[in-house]
Amino acid sequence: TSTLTLTGGLRSNYWTFNNQNVVSPRATLAYKPNWNRDWIFRASYGYYYQPPLFREMLNLQGQLNTNIKAQESIHYVLSGDVNFKIWKRPFKFMSAVYYKQMKNLVPYDVDNVLIRYYGTNNSTGYATGIDLRLNGEFIKTVESWISLSVMHTAERIVGLGSYSYTDVNNQPWYPGVSVTQKKDSVFNKKGYIPRPTDQLVTLNMFFQDHLPKYPDAKMSLNFIYGTGLPVTIVNQKWQMSDKFRYPAYMRVDIGFSYQLIKESKPLKKSNMFHYIKSSWISLEVMNLLDRNNVASYTWIQSSSGAKYAIPNYLTGRQLNVKLQFKF
Repeated sequence: TSTLTLTGGLRSNYWTFNNQNVVSPRATLAYKPNWNRDWIFRASYGYYYQPPLFREMLNLQGQLNTNIKAQESIHYVLSGDVNFKIWKRPFKFMSAVYYKQMKNLVPYDVDNVLIRYYGTNNSTGYATGIDLRLNGEFIKTVESWISLSVMHTAERIVGLGSYSYTDVNNQPWYPGVSVTQKKDSVFNKKGYIPRPTDQLVTLNMFFQDHLPKYPDAKMSLNFIYGTGLPVTIVNQKWQMSDKFRYPAYMRVDIGFSYQLIKESKPLKKSNMFHYIKSSWISLEVMNLLDRNNVASYTWIQSSSGAKYAIPNYLTGRQLNVKLQFKF
């Protein structure tokens, strides 16, 4: 028979730093239909609060904001899971679509590898996307998986924007360029801009295999691909974040391992290594394709004031040999 289950909860948190009390209600409605395949559907809703860390309380000038509040996120999630078999082996497919409404955010910039917070709750935002994942025994007795995520997140920051000017003839006036006299100025508010974590597509694949006659000899292959994240210049978020992005991130790792000692087959007491329960030896090649993935940019300013982004790259190809013992 079909089943319908409602699960609810309530969480409260009091923060003595600013005497803020928050209440977080949440609920999940799960429906399991009476179908041949093992499906289950869920609808979830909930409030989530995140009190800021010390670094989030400091603004760009290093001043402490004692009136800062917890960041707030309201989640709306629809998901579905199904268990099934292919080639008489177990598989599971999971999917979820979500929307998160965020308030009292503390915006931040990424300066090279340093995160610099604004230190105030002057931002509202949202995140929406879909997550898909399939895992199972593509090769008998070893589990592999593939996942795909599509996500967009943006925010609107109070006070973010730029000025435009007109001259005495009501024509556009540009600082340092126009020769006419400036007359009026208008502040143009900036709308939603991508958050620093806005990564549209992320694809992950992990595949395992072993030799048919020697199951202790295994191979694993890991592939990661992600579209570029936004790049900002500190104090110039509105100029760059929706125009300039990192190149796409891509990485392939491959590993080979062999189990020397099994717990199910302990060594004899006469063996000097009998106190070792299990042992593995492995060889890994990290970043197999030796791709230059950009980690950050160092900004260089010329004498004319122009800024140039010099990329800093993550580690290239590496070889790793590991011998592991369990006592």
